[in-house]
Amino acid sequence: MRKADLISGVEQVSRALVESGLELPLVEVARLGYRREPVPGELLTRLLSALRDYGLLGSRFTRPARLLAEQLGITPLEHADTWSLLIAAENRAQEAFAYAERVRFATQYLPRISALLAQAGIPSVDAARRGDVQSGADVLTVQVIESPRRFSTPTRLATLLDSLDLIYGACAVLEGAAPGGLSVIACDSGSDKTFELMGAAPVIAAVRGLVLSLWDRVVFYRELPAAQRYRQAAESLPVLDRLREAAQQGQISPEQAELLRRRLVEGAGKFLVAGATIPELQERAYANPRTLMAPAPKLLAAPVGE
Repeated sequence: MRKADLISGVEQVSRALVESGLELPLVEVARLGYRREPVPGELLTRLLSALRDYGLLGSRFTRPARLLAEQLGITPLEHADTWSLLIAAENRAQEAFAYAERVRFATQYLPRISALLAQAGIPSVDAARRGDVQSGADVLTVQVIESPRRFSTPTRLATLLDSLDLIYGACAVLEGAAPGGLSVIACDSGSDKTFELMGAAPVIAAVRGLVLSLWDRVVFYRELPAAQRYRQAAESLPVLDRLREAAQQGQISPEQAELLRRRLVEGAGKFLVAGATIPELQERAYANPRTLMAPAPKLLAAPVGE
């Protein structure tokens, strides 16, 4: 699990427990001890209401949050059979106390642990991540697709970063920005790897749009062999039409237009060969990105000894 996924999972679980207000009624039920009388009506109402609210919030957990809840042992709180155990007289106090302790730990200590995992705040980076327009910068997150029991070679990661550098530099010229303003500000790993890159907001938006249009063409040419699919996708990008128009209108010279065209096609091709996606692509994908955007096999290596 990537660090970013773990932090997001902690936030989801903590928020669900706090908003449902589950800890206090569990503690009160535990304090009833092993008395045989039923749970008082008002307390029963609050307990069931809190369990219901937590169950609704828990049903929306992402996979990292779901795995975290399972490791904490609080997933059963979403199920009706656990509710019956908390209400029944037999072992009621023991069950309620155990779950109350788990909930207390999750709400009090998990946010502190996730804060240790978070990157130290850098004002310019934080502003870019928030999408602050006044900062003039934006962040592009790129996810490197990893195959089970196969690992990326240094060449693959170098190819990916080189592709983004080529694409950013060409887009920067078209947007009238400095071509050398792209920075790698963070990297993370787990089942996949991710890189965060920061640059001028208009250029990052152009790079993001190029990747999305690249994906549309990969899907369109999905019946072709990989090499042909990559070439057709890279050579039919809408930004190339914009480049030709800029040259025809005299905004850039024909020589510069040809240089930028080569950089864009080379960068797009390298991006496809490296095998990566962006979160925005996942949101609009109508085919499986992990299949169509998979890396070239030569850029992957099996574990040592296999």
